[in-house]
Amino acid sequence: MKKSDPNNFIDNLNADIRASRSAIDKIDEKILDLINKRFLLVQEIGHIKKRCGIRIVDKGREKEIINRLTDRNKGPLDDDALHHIFTAIIVGGRGVQRTL
Repeated sequence: MKKSDPNNFIDNLNADIRASRSAIDKIDEKILDLINKRFLLVQEIGHIKKRCGIRIVDKGREKEIINRLTDRNKGPLDDDALHHIFTAIIVGGRGVQRTL
């Protein structure tokens, strides 16, 4: 019976990890692109709000976003993490609107 070479196992494991990390990097880039597209729309809304004298913060809309995404979430991202991530995105959007 031939013994398995532990170095081959480690090499294969490292290759699998590298491949998964590469896929994650590509997804991260897509997420970044989508967040920036979102913020371009946030800027448009900010210009409208500024013209009309509407406050930047809309807690009702923010709650609506979080609730809609929580209802849609099927995991493995848990709802608490989803809440934190999208709260950070929303706060970032407020920052974009404040600079207008």
